[in-house]
Amino acid sequence: MRLLCATDLSSRSDRALRRAGLLAREAGAELVLLSVVDDDQPDILVASERREVAMLLAEQSRSVHELQGLEPRLRVESGDAFDAIIRIAEAEAVHLIVMGEHRKRLLRDMFVGTTIERVMRRGHRPVLMVNRPAERPYRKILAAIDMSEASAHALRTAAVLRFLQRGEVTVFHAFQQPGKGNLVLADLPNASIAAHVAVTATETRGELIRFLGGIDLGPGSRLPPITLEEGAPGEALRRCVERLSPDLVVLGTRGHGPLGRLILGSVADEALRTLECDILAVPPPISPP
Repeated sequence: MRLLCATDLSSRSDRALRRAGLLAREAGAELVLLSVVDDDQPDILVASERREVAMLLAEQSRSVHELQGLEPRLRVESGDAFDAIIRIAEAEAVHLIVMGEHRKRLLRDMFVGTTIERVMRRGHRPVLMVNRPAERPYRKILAAIDMSEASAHALRTAAVLRFLQRGEVTVFHAFQQPGKGNLVLADLPNASIAAHVAVTATETRGELIRFLGGIDLGPGSRLPPITLEEGAPGEALRRCVERLSPDLVVLGTRGHGPLGRLILGSVADEALRTLECDILAVPPPISPP
């Protein structure tokens, strides 16, 4: 297994470095550290900055405790950050890209998106966004499933990357009660409305169990606990995360076509911008030509 950790040498990226070190150590994986220099400046400044960044990256690889003994390979590239990360991820055939949390620059993000979101949109590799300090291995993992092939692929990928073997896994699914607005307008008692919701929840749980039964998560895998939440998926996921406090949320993103390159999917977008835990975002598999 090969991991790529992209860092801009900031304190935000320090968390990603430490998490990448923990993951590489747990999985016995090869680790590549990448930093990108902006090439929109005179060549002499690009060359000077590359030398400086190379020295700083080497110093970080020696000083970060979680990287000790791993001997990561260091790469310094020039260009647009998101483009270089995608290019090196493909060249190195990495299994996972690890990056620090995105900068919350609302106005700019509305127009161009953060580097990590652009990597997720345009790349084909799973991306781990590290939001929290890497103080321990992941112990509580929440897999958001909408019963689509994208979410099934995300769950299989998380298993291959050994995330599901690292701690307690819970599957989350949001559902909405058909015609609930009409039930409320009909002035039905709250107990009657709750009974309708309970029936829908039971039916949804059965569908989800059948869906999960069709996903191969490797030898010895068992059906994980399921938590259902009524409501719009993004908001329901946020409430579930607040209640369960997982270390990691696993979710799938949407397609890579002309439209897919512009959107991750509403739930993934909302999760990236609002959740405080780490997030593993898995793109769909590349369709054959």
